[in-house]
Amino acid sequence: MKRAIKRWILFPAALMLVATAALAQQPPQPASPPSAAQDQKNGTGVVPSGVKLVPAMPAAGAPTHFSFPQAATKTLANGLRVFVVTDHSEPAVAARLVTLSAGSVKDPRDMPGVAQMTANLLTQGTEKRSAKDIAEAIDFIGGSLEASASKDSTDVSLDVVKKDLATGLDLMSDIVLRPAFRAEELDRQRQQLLSGLTVQYSDPDFLASAAFSRIVYGSSPYGWPEEGTPETVQKLDPAVLKKFHDANYAPNQSLLAFAGDITPEEAFAAAEKYFGAWPKIEVAAAIPPAPETFTGMHIWLIDKPDAVQTQIRAGKLGIRRGDPNYIPVSVMNRIFGGGYNSRLNTEVRVKKGLTYSAYSSFNPHLSAGSFAVGTYTRTEATVEAAKLVVDLIAKMSTGDVTPQEMDFARDYLAGVYPIQSETAEQVANRVLTAAAFDLPADYNSTYPEKIRAVTSAQVREMAMHYLSAKDLDMVFAGNVSAFRDSLKKAFPDAKYEEIPFDQVDLLAPDLRKAKVAPATHASLEQGKQIILAAAQAAGGDALTSLAALKMTEDGKIFRPDGDVPRSVKWLVSYPDRARGEFNLSGRDIVQVCDGHSAWVQMGTDTRDATPMAREFLRAISLYGGGWGLYREVLGGKISGPAIWAIGDEEIDGKKTTGVAVDAAFGTIKLYFDPATHLLAAARYQSAGPQGASDNEQRWSDYRPVEGRQFAFSTVVYRDGVKYMESTIQQLDLNPKVDDALFAMPASPTAAAR
Repeated sequence: MKRAIKRWILFPAALMLVATAALAQQPPQPASPPSAAQDQKNGTGVVPSGVKLVPAMPAAGAPTHFSFPQAATKTLANGLRVFVVTDHSEPAVAARLVTLSAGSVKDPRDMPGVAQMTANLLTQGTEKRSAKDIAEAIDFIGGSLEASASKDSTDVSLDVVKKDLATGLDLMSDIVLRPAFRAEELDRQRQQLLSGLTVQYSDPDFLASAAFSRIVYGSSPYGWPEEGTPETVQKLDPAVLKKFHDANYAPNQSLLAFAGDITPEEAFAAAEKYFGAWPKIEVAAAIPPAPETFTGMHIWLIDKPDAVQTQIRAGKLGIRRGDPNYIPVSVMNRIFGGGYNSRLNTEVRVKKGLTYSAYSSFNPHLSAGSFAVGTYTRTEATVEAAKLVVDLIAKMSTGDVTPQEMDFARDYLAGVYPIQSETAEQVANRVLTAAAFDLPADYNSTYPEKIRAVTSAQVREMAMHYLSAKDLDMVFAGNVSAFRDSLKKAFPDAKYEEIPFDQVDLLAPDLRKAKVAPATHASLEQGKQIILAAAQAAGGDALTSLAALKMTEDGKIFRPDGDVPRSVKWLVSYPDRARGEFNLSGRDIVQVCDGHSAWVQMGTDTRDATPMAREFLRAISLYGGGWGLYREVLGGKISGPAIWAIGDEEIDGKKTTGVAVDAAFGTIKLYFDPATHLLAAARYQSAGPQGASDNEQRWSDYRPVEGRQFAFSTVVYRDGVKYMESTIQQLDLNPKVDDALFAMPASPTAAAR
């Protein structure tokens, strides 16, 4: 293809030489009056009277035939799917490996960045090669070998000339199958990443985009920062990366594409030689929970008083990559904000001069996607730019487009596609995209004609469905005090949140760094009075005679793939023993804490509980219903700096009074109804399958039980999403306790760390 381009460049020059020779043989022609163009060429700069120069864009040429190369396919015995596109025009081969189960959506909840750092370290050493060995080997053959993680996958790419393919594939398979994750290489990569993050986190442009992503996707991992945060990067260690690699890198979840100077037979043989021994493993599907859908306008103000410009983001949830509407949505977005001459850039930049850049994009992933508008402007023009952006979204959401807009968008998207499908690398990537997102087999070959077939009616339907000026998330990062009041007048019905620039936490459910007011003499005394009032409201002295309780609760856990029934039989022996017998969809699990140790039993398998789970079980006896804590307070066993007041806060639309309590597993915040003094909610962290999660537990439906008040209804929100609800079915006070129920079985299996 590159040779064809060179011939095309030379052809007009040759034609000019022929034309010049022909003209030299023609008899002289009579002179004619100079045209406007000639007049300007001669340097006068004067346009003759009666002549008007009109700028005009050249008409689009007739569509040319596009033929996307067909891929040969084969699936190896271990499940690896191999694709081959042969092109002998150049002696080069591109190989691309995509592992669909190793994207950043699989990161632990409390440690985003694991997938990306795992990918970064693939090229930094294997069991038999150092980072230097790998770099020197690929440089010696003039090739490239890279690895990176995206939201839905980890991608490894190799580019070499044909004669060095064996060397390149040997390196490629080595880094994928046998990475070493050496501590010294992790430290080096960590320092490089921290340096970059330090710069990024001081940049309003980066923080506005990162915060917007978190807001739009809510608790979904699609909104987490792929590289992690400075805090999570510090926690990474080789064992975490190795665990992620071993659990998620699998041939049966991977795609391998070859493109270039290679036949299908050669490619399949190479795939078998270098990846055929890669053992197949069962991997949990990377299906993240669906993002929550919100209505109304939500505006987040990130205050940076020294900023002279405001970064503006606006949008909502969009479309997943495999959705059949993706092609008409692409045409619609090209008209709205997908290019320099789009409506958005034309109005905000060209006509109004409010910015140097205004764009819109649909950012699709495997299971979800977002629609985003991005621009920036000088501080004093913030409200004007914001109103213009919202007005343009509202206008586009009607779906009214002109024939000229339709023609230009279709011609551009259909015309640029062949140009972007020329090299072996581009072809390999397109083949893998179609396979990864389960697109039709003829997707790449028919893309231009499908683009040209999009109608105005389809664009109208897409605009009305995916765009809305009423349901928007907006982020403004800048000197908020300079435009806050005017913005609220411009958008009076919006819900506002304001966060200081240095207090943004991209992992917190509310994007705010957790702040607990430090204990003072006054707050300690106030906290003591709040707890004593709660203890009296719950039963007072009647609680001191409480030695144990037995209760049964039924409820369910809410999951994207369906609700899971949950029932638990609790036995609490005060002050610090707890036993829970769980039944989850017919599966029995027992968790026990004897006051010192904790363990989990599943069938005949017994293993130690993790440290966080152990402390959480201890907390059940202390904070469950509040009774354990009240017993300790009334008995004078908890005092001093352990409890202090942290002020009032609104929870579930009601005012509450809060205290902080130091616990072995971290600070737990308790909130009480100021009218009844009964416990209303608690906020804490707990261990989950993907790490620590932020929880909010709410109690209600208090009923008298032998002179004591106990909450019979509980709802738990995890990372801002409703996770569980339960209702007490039976409650017995001071039952006879069999100490054998709290005895640790012999030799429990060590829990996986």
